[in-house]
Amino acid sequence: MIKKNYQRKHLRAPFKETVLYADGDYVLKARALNISEGGMLIDEMPSFPDKDEVAIMVALPQMPSLKNFTVLKMQTFSKELFAHKVIRVRAKMVRREQLSQNLDNIFRSRFGLQFTKITDTDQKLVEEYVMTFASNLIFLQTLIDSFNSDEETKVRARALAHVLGYKDIDRIALLRASVTHDYKSLQWL
Repeated sequence: MIKKNYQRKHLRAPFKETVLYADGDYVLKARALNISEGGMLIDEMPSFPDKDEVAIMVALPQMPSLKNFTVLKMQTFSKELFAHKVIRVRAKMVRREQLSQNLDNIFRSRFGLQFTKITDTDQKLVEEYVMTFASNLIFLQTLIDSFNSDEETKVRARALAHVLGYKDIDRIALLRASVTHDYKSLQWL
């Protein structure tokens, strides 16, 4: 058995947003799952265009560091309030993963894309998004670890989870599992 003992080249962060891509004369939608300086994972894309590279447009949220937000500000804040910067990249497919475990996914694949053309400015925007998301995710994990300490911590953890795009989960164990998965996915394969 071959042991995989290496880290990713770039940090990646969850990025569950719609992206646009060009296929000939058509502009189509796909859903991203995560993003890094080096590329992104795309889902809900029936097939990859018959080209070496594809043009992609992404509306990248400008996420603030949320650790200094008051509980009230966090409760009234939402991801819809984030300013967005549109970045345009070219990417090539480096990995394809079939999702045919059940009939709902039989015609669906995930595509690992590597950016082949990205401006320095756009790459910096992606880096800032990933670093800020990582910082907020670590803060959320800290709140979850001390969840039962007081009521304010519980409220703050749930509000932060909502702002970061996690579904309102009743059981803290489910939220912890989801956050832990995303935390491990930041760097580790």
